[in-house]
Amino acid sequence: MEIKSLKNEQWSKIKLPSAHNSKIYWVSNKARIKSVDKSTKNEYLLKMKPDHHGHLRATIRLANGKNYGLWVHKHVAANFVKKPSRKHSLIIHKNYKRDDNKLSNIKWVTAEDHRSYITERLRATGHVFHSKGGSSKLKAKEVAVIKKQLASGKKTKTFLANKYGVSLTQLKRIERGENWAHVKPAK
Repeated sequence: MEIKSLKNEQWSKIKLPSAHNSKIYWVSNKARIKSVDKSTKNEYLLKMKPDHHGHLRATIRLANGKNYGLWVHKHVAANFVKKPSRKHSLIIHKNYKRDDNKLSNIKWVTAEDHRSYITERLRATGHVFHSKGGSSKLKAKEVAVIKKQLASGKKTKTFLANKYGVSLTQLKRIERGENWAHVKPAK
């Protein structure tokens, strides 16, 4: 069974870190990955799943018994996008969508460009920068309500922790004034 190519689709063989016993893997300029059985020549499209960052990948088992992740964007870039220089060693998605692996959206960048890209992507996706790095789960208004409820004793710390998506340790620190000391309880 042969996979029907899309219009203007080109395929390039994927270089694996070690051999695979029975299959050869190919990536296309249309961001698809297929396996070809060495003995039967049957072709199969691999199903891609997002990893914890949202990049699409498939996992295969190599001849040495180890798992290997086939990240679509990495193989599309390695096989179809020209690197401007050796310094360009990282890959970005121009539109910030990690599951959009078309050629026009993938670009090789330097480490310095990548740092700028991360900041731009965070801003574009609505990330709120926290003064100490990262982002806060709580807002000052929520902390004021939490302080009021802790002082009243009507709600348990476990209930409040679940309601606001924070740990019991965080609530204890708020109660003792270690965290959010500048926020006064709500009236």
